[in-house]
Amino acid sequence: MLDSNIFDRLLADPEAASELAERRDLSLLVTPVQLAELEAVPDPSRRDALLGLARSLCRTLAAPQDGATGGRHRSDGLIARTAASCTLLVTEDAGLAEAASRSGVRVQDWRTFLRSVVYGNL
Repeated sequence: MLDSNIFDRLLADPEAASELAERRDLSLLVTPVQLAELEAVPDPSRRDALLGLARSLCRTLAAPQDGATGGRHRSDGLIARTAASCTLLVTEDAGLAEAASRSGVRVQDWRTFLRSVVYGNL
């Protein structure tokens, strides 16, 4: 699962985005939470580019709605709980990474993901 901040990295690294688009051994996922975060980007051109990447690279996985608290922590909680059904969560958000790790989710930051998955092996 890719967190919304990873699409900023992909936008800045078209080679990595292209590599991921070609990989048939990966199932990249987002939830409606990440898509909503991308839809909230104020710059229309950037928003369209980020959403285009997300929609072209990822399938959308429904996030559970039970037990969520409010605000940003609610979003992180939904992402972390949904990521529990995935092989890996890729995020640059330290708080989300910590919460997901506490729930037993395997987490990588962008650089580690690039080295181990995009240009390496799982």
